[in-house]
Amino acid sequence: MTAGEAAGDRAEERTARQRLVRVARGLEEGDLLVRGAQVVQPATREVFGADVLIAGGRVAALLGAGANARAARTVEARGAYLAPGFMDAHVHIESSLLTPARFAAAVLPRGTTAVVAEPHEVVNVLGVRGMGWMLEAGQASGLRVFGSVPSCVPASPFERGGAVLEGAEIAAALRLPGVLGLAELMNYPGVLNLEADTWAVLDAARGGRIDGHAAGVRDRDLQAYAAAGPHSDHEATTPEEARDRLRAGLWLMVREGSAARNLEALLPVLRERPRRAMLVSDDVSVDELLALGHLDRLLRACVAGGLHPADAVALVTCNPAEYWGLHDLGLVAPGYHADFVLLRDLERFEVLETFVGGVEARAGTVTPPLPGGGVDLGPGWDSATFEVPAHWPVMQVWPDQITTGVGAPGSGDARLVVADRYGRNEHAACWTSGTGLTGGALALSVLHDAHNVAVLGGTDADVRAAGRALEALGGGVVVVAGGEVRASLPLPYAGLMSDLPPQDAAARLSEVTAAARALGCTLPYPVTTLSFLGLSVIPALKLTPRGLLDVNAWQLLPREPRRVSGGPES
Repeated sequence: MTAGEAAGDRAEERTARQRLVRVARGLEEGDLLVRGAQVVQPATREVFGADVLIAGGRVAALLGAGANARAARTVEARGAYLAPGFMDAHVHIESSLLTPARFAAAVLPRGTTAVVAEPHEVVNVLGVRGMGWMLEAGQASGLRVFGSVPSCVPASPFERGGAVLEGAEIAAALRLPGVLGLAELMNYPGVLNLEADTWAVLDAARGGRIDGHAAGVRDRDLQAYAAAGPHSDHEATTPEEARDRLRAGLWLMVREGSAARNLEALLPVLRERPRRAMLVSDDVSVDELLALGHLDRLLRACVAGGLHPADAVALVTCNPAEYWGLHDLGLVAPGYHADFVLLRDLERFEVLETFVGGVEARAGTVTPPLPGGGVDLGPGWDSATFEVPAHWPVMQVWPDQITTGVGAPGSGDARLVVADRYGRNEHAACWTSGTGLTGGALALSVLHDAHNVAVLGGTDADVRAAGRALEALGGGVVVVAGGEVRASLPLPYAGLMSDLPPQDAAARLSEVTAAARALGCTLPYPVTTLSFLGLSVIPALKLTPRGLLDVNAWQLLPREPRRVSGGPES
């Protein structure tokens, strides 16, 4: 921005603020009056009756109920609760399997008005171009979409995606309009071991917000991680871990998504009313968004678990706004953006209407094009076989966590294959337990964080057929049995997202889930759970195209010459 542009922005801001003053004093007509509301004020932990006067997209004044006020338009709240619009401080929009506009269509009716998108899914596939696309698509979505710059592309030295971001590129991305800071610093071994590449990323982000990501890190290592500079963590799974992070000065992000559900376990800590806490979804799929909700679902759980409604609302409004330095969001108060939600009650958090900038919220309908990012398994795929080293342990899969366990060799029941989708002709296979899959194969091109191809189950022929089906779709999700596709959801945007309306995308995903269950799969959200079985920074075992990774030991397990067939040939 040039000096002249900055001066113009300041003059425009001055004019707008002066109009707010005139409207607040009753000297000028406002744009909108919301009359007869019960305002939820998390800053003072109270609910009170007021009329809310709005001008130029911002709140001008909170007036005593029935006060004389002039506005071009009036909305009668009739006692409905008026709360600040909800903000998700850490979410991967891509994990919903929707483009930003379609994601907005799913969450705006649930009261979400702002998100901080961490687009490391699309950035792992397409690099900085993906970051720019997410910001552009976010601007057209109808939501306030802010960004945080992915810090670990790739997530670790053990995997490769479609791009590499180094310190200089991250420093440049941090200057993009709408970017608020550095995203989750997942490579905690790199932080603790003072690895030069990891510290170059940290150095590039100094002076701004740095999101943490310290799964399983405790004691002296947690103190060392916090000392390196991150400001938050969303990987606590027990009250002890949560308190340790708060005591170490980290903001606590309590995660409740489709694959990792930590809210119930951490409710005892939230009932202690920690000063620096918030709720985030991290990863939530379109079917769950439509069936259960977004942040409204988390608010219901908090109030049912004993939190005062205003304390619960603070966790998705003023707290995340403060954390990210968004000083004119997060409250319904004079001068703040008029982003708010009308609620029928403060138990079910049933949304009557959502407003963004003082206008009834509507999702965008245009998604900018995003060329590239398909699936290329290479010419050797048609003759590939997928054997598992006999000595490798079994990956134990849990339905409500993104961590995995370690089982004894020979105890698995479904094979997992992970194959490079960027034309490098690499693949590996291991055994898993806990999925219930007994036949056919579930395959997808959404595999955190490098987003290679993952295929669960199946004969070698089914695995090959599933891979080629994903290629034909340009990426997506498929279920294959007997070499035939039984259900699919195309994800043509970088092999990660669909631009179908949320209801249509959810219907296709439900068909995939039903087809997987028909093959024995017992996971409630099989696509979301499978998508985390390659994330190389989450304990204990994860599979990459280069082999099976022991995350705790931070090394790939060695292959031995003796092998057993991973599955029968059809």
